[in-house]
Amino acid sequence: MEPDLSALDKFHWRGIDKKMYNVAVIIPALNPEETLIKYVKSLLSKGFREVIVINDGSGENRNHIFSRLTELDHCTVLTHKSNRGKGRALKTGFQYFLEYFSELNGVVTADADGQHAVEDVCKVAQKLQEVKTHLVLGIRNFKEAHVPKRSYIGNTITSFAFHLLFRQKLVDTQTGLRAIPAREIRRMIQLHGERYEYEINMLIYAKKTNMPISEVAIQTIYYNNNQGSYYKTFRDSWKIFRKLVSGLLYFNFRYKKLLHGESHE
Repeated sequence: MEPDLSALDKFHWRGIDKKMYNVAVIIPALNPEETLIKYVKSLLSKGFREVIVINDGSGENRNHIFSRLTELDHCTVLTHKSNRGKGRALKTGFQYFLEYFSELNGVVTADADGQHAVEDVCKVAQKLQEVKTHLVLGIRNFKEAHVPKRSYIGNTITSFAFHLLFRQKLVDTQTGLRAIPAREIRRMIQLHGERYEYEINMLIYAKKTNMPISEVAIQTIYYNNNQGSYYKTFRDSWKIFRKLVSGLLYFNFRYKKLLHGESHE
């Protein structure tokens, strides 16, 4: 059954790019709004091979949203009975990808709250198909006037710390819009972290293994001053900072078995 695209007028159906992306999209979701349904339909209409949504312990009042998603072709819903964190939700999606879609070029991770425009997901996917072995980050402009203060502060802290500790300047260390090559997914699953700190571990892993990082400029979108975000500015920034320090001091010991002495040079 083809996805019902009747509600996609605002996405300019006539201009939809028919290009197929040999990529799966993974979306962790905790108590999403009904707009997630339209978002997934739009992604599918762009030619993504599969959209994998992880219900990370959402309330029963959101069951109808996930039920409607399961009715769509090329959309899979995986469910955590209780909230286990964004990092664990991503790992669940990665594991499913390895089991059923490992022949694809890789995955794009996107948030469920509407912060990542469909066209930006396409841009990041296209970049992955071009560079093939890079970690691709969709980077936002935090200098724009509408950026919530807590988002600006959180990213400033972690970006500064990453640059200080790892000698690499990244514009947006907290972006949830990323593309990861299929060859790296198995090792990404083995990285530590169950919540927001997991995404910083991806960056540490890339830096320490000389995995190239590409950045793609994306729109900076926030709804309701980012009130729907489950990121706690100082608590989670502190966790991330501690993870950066431990990554600098102990990475070679903690991930020795994971890396087996490999690099991406």
